[in-house]
Amino acid sequence: MKKIVALLLAMTMVLSLTSFASAEGGKVVSLFLGGGTPLSMDPALNSASAGSNIIRSAFAGLMGYQLDENGEPVMKPELAESCEVSEDGLTYTFVLRENLKWSDGTDATASQIKASWERAASAELGADYGFLYDVISRAEDGSLAIDVDDAARTFVVHLPQPCAYFLDLCCFVPFYPVRVDLADNEGIWATKPETYIGLGAFKMTKYAVDDVISFERNPYYWNADAVKLDGINFYLSEDNTAILTAYENGTVQYIQSISSSEYDRLNATYPGELEFYPTQGTWYILFNVYKDLSPESKQLTVQEQSKARFALGQLVNRYEVVTYVTKGGEKAATGFYPIGLADGANADVRSAEGYGEWYTGTNEPSEVNPDYTVDQVTALQTLIDLGYPYTGSIEGGDIYFTDFPSIEFAFNNSGNNALIIQYVQETWNQFGITGVVNQEAWATLQQKLKAGDAEAARMGWVSDFNDVVNFLEIFISASGNNYPRLGRSIGDYTRNSEVTADAGTGAYWGPDGNQTWAEAYDALVDAVKAATDPAERSKLAAEAEKVLMATGAVNPIYFYTTPQMMKPTVHDVIRLAGGDVIWTYASID
Repeated sequence: MKKIVALLLAMTMVLSLTSFASAEGGKVVSLFLGGGTPLSMDPALNSASAGSNIIRSAFAGLMGYQLDENGEPVMKPELAESCEVSEDGLTYTFVLRENLKWSDGTDATASQIKASWERAASAELGADYGFLYDVISRAEDGSLAIDVDDAARTFVVHLPQPCAYFLDLCCFVPFYPVRVDLADNEGIWATKPETYIGLGAFKMTKYAVDDVISFERNPYYWNADAVKLDGINFYLSEDNTAILTAYENGTVQYIQSISSSEYDRLNATYPGELEFYPTQGTWYILFNVYKDLSPESKQLTVQEQSKARFALGQLVNRYEVVTYVTKGGEKAATGFYPIGLADGANADVRSAEGYGEWYTGTNEPSEVNPDYTVDQVTALQTLIDLGYPYTGSIEGGDIYFTDFPSIEFAFNNSGNNALIIQYVQETWNQFGITGVVNQEAWATLQQKLKAGDAEAARMGWVSDFNDVVNFLEIFISASGNNYPRLGRSIGDYTRNSEVTADAGTGAYWGPDGNQTWAEAYDALVDAVKAATDPAERSKLAAEAEKVLMATGAVNPIYFYTTPQMMKPTVHDVIRLAGGDVIWTYASID
């Protein structure tokens, strides 16, 4: 019955898509990214790829991406016509394009762009990515050290120290200029076509929650003559069945969020249309450090609970996840940094000397009991040593913990998330550890995580720019994406114990377990950002990952690919290593 209802809902959605798309006319691409309605469509407030993929259609940065002769994305000046960097790497001088206009036809100025960056960096806005603006110097009055001359169209940015990835930031959505005079701090302006005014290739025509966000070509875009599409429909759903049905019926031309159970059939039915695009990112399980994991019979210290969290992650056979569950070419994670991430000295830190590996026996049978992996036996022994009561034994293959507190586990049903969580839940169950699974809409889950009211959740991070800093900054104390609450206050969580009441803010971290998170981790990240010697920077980045992994609050499971299907009639889509898809110069036959 459930399957029949799902199919009926899918067909209803397809019929609505067909009527809407045909009404638009012209060369219009319709697509599903999965993930449902983004929590925010404000470039400064958005912190998820589901939102940034859409935002990139209506907004643009000083720098952007175009395809080279080999069809690969390359960084080029976008809103700026040129950029000059001083010899010491501390001054970036951008010259804006002549006659640059907003999508409502009004002139865009350097002063407006500076005002937009000030808003994005402000404490009043409180954006998750606001800390990224810390790479820019501050004037005496606290404002960003940016000099503008509207007549000369110059935008001069001063940095306190060289930043190897600053131009990458200028391509990143939180640095996309918005009209501050139209924006509010709640992001409501970004849901209204009349106020969603940007400098991108398209402009919004419709915003309907859990339905569609539509765009038409922006005639005022600086490179409008090169834009081939007349419009884009971003349909919104977390229903994999409906998404795939819409693609197979030809009502959408591109989809992400595809269940791995369909891969074999899709490859046979639509040869070459299903791709697993290499993506620089990590899928991981996070734990709220304020959750007390002690058994009733014994109170564990905060440091001991870090070991318990790590053991929970170590119980998961990552090889089985990527081989039998996700099946999209993903790689079993050995640490938090993904394959292909650079640190300034190494093009791939995962294969670089000095970086640790935390899951080395993921699929290796243990000599103690070949029914368990080496990693699982290590994790089980850790839990035994911590004092968790149990029955059975590792040798007998029937060990079962009898007093492990249940864990509330939240996830959003996109792609293979449900299948992975089911696998994790069954793995823990095998050892007497109960995960109470709650499925949430993506926007709802984000709000819950931001409030600190989740005990555990699935999460993924794909690179915004190719540098270790992008992965380290997620967990600094000031980051709004720091959902484990490391270095952060307890938020709305109320189920803590007396021992874990200050778990995030107390001195429990670092090599000796006696530093605050700011001392143990934030300081290391600052040192990575300030380091000018590549070898020293690499060493610091490796140490920072080690400190993070020791918390057990972040348990990487696999390194991403992005499953996607695209009709052969669609061309020139820009696909970034971080997973974002840009439609600025795409075409459709």
